[in-house]
Amino acid sequence: MTEETQDEPVLDQHETTEAERREGLVAQMRADLSAESPAVIEQALRHRLEDIGMTLDDAEIARLAAEIGGTAPAD
Repeated sequence: MTEETQDEPVLDQHETTEAERREGLVAQMRADLSAESPAVIEQALRHRLEDIGMTLDDAEIARLAAEIGGTAPAD
């Protein structure tokens, strides 16, 4: 009988683009934090980006925080 083991984190098993990672992060944070204040959302977003090793500039972080909180201007 052969035992299969998981030798790497599940997320490391599939290649994803930076855009896909960013979209997934925004979707997850929207589900978790959409009712929070913009300051709380931005702080959580910065922390999560650091956790996953993704770097965005301040303007993009502010834009994503507004999108997560539902305060982004309509296109």
